[in-house]
Amino acid sequence: MNDMANQVRPIVITTTSDNREKLLELATKLVEDGLVACAQVASTPITSIYQWEGKTETSEEFVLTIKTIERHFKAVEKTIHELHNYDVPQIVAVEVVEIGTEYQKWLVGSVTN
Repeated sequence: MNDMANQVRPIVITTTSDNREKLLELATKLVEDGLVACAQVASTPITSIYQWEGKTETSEEFVLTIKTIERHFKAVEKTIHELHNYDVPQIVAVEVVEIGTEYQKWLVGSVTN
């Protein structure tokens, strides 16, 4: 990984919702607030199977993929909780292990420091 990656760690955060419009609203807010470089909302649903209140549930959900940097995680998490329609939204961040140099420059340059 290049030197910039050691200073500013790119991360990818995912969340899901059964309400695509809510995810579009969330994605727009995160980008406009300068917290993320890019947010992608899937146009087709996925099928989620999970445990909720002691029962196995199945539902159709959409995926929101968020590209940002590690130091913005808490602010992104706060915004998700404020705007999300679930009581317990999925908020999962993974560190980017490798990233193209030009894409990383764009990503880091696109978020408010």
